[in-house]
Amino acid sequence: MNDIKKVTRREFMITTTAVVSGVCLCGLEGCSIFSHYGDTPAINPEAYEIQDLTKTIGIFLDKAPDLLNEGYAVKIIDSRLKEPLIIANTGDDCFKAFPITCTHNNYEVEYKHDKKEFRCINISHSKFSTDGTVTFGPADRPLTPYPIHRQGNNLMISLVG
Repeated sequence: MNDIKKVTRREFMITTTAVVSGVCLCGLEGCSIFSHYGDTPAINPEAYEIQDLTKTIGIFLDKAPDLLNEGYAVKIIDSRLKEPLIIANTGDDCFKAFPITCTHNNYEVEYKHDKKEFRCINISHSKFSTDGTVTFGPADRPLTPYPIHRQGNNLMISLVG
């Protein structure tokens, strides 16, 4: 009848601390720090075209109308690209395009419009200005911007510097 094992105070504290720490991290970070992937939505593949000859991506804004909203961002993850991208509307018809991975640890960065910055989803939260420079780190290298311009109802991103 006495099948209950006594737990020492030390065992209890170790187990409780581990559980509470895990819950806190998930609560603070939405568990994204464990997956390397943020909440930025992927763009519909029908909303863009990769032009291999010119090394350009054309985004059709009529098929991705949310990108016209100031503060909105999307990511492009496509096996034909050297690296995934994040594209953000930073306001006043200005768009920015960067590799989506943080230069410190390869976690995704997300655009935070209220702060006008790109921020790593990792717990270290490296931060980058809208031109890609590091404003807070451990990251010590900037995000490399891709030239982007609006051409009518399309965004054109040059994949060559």
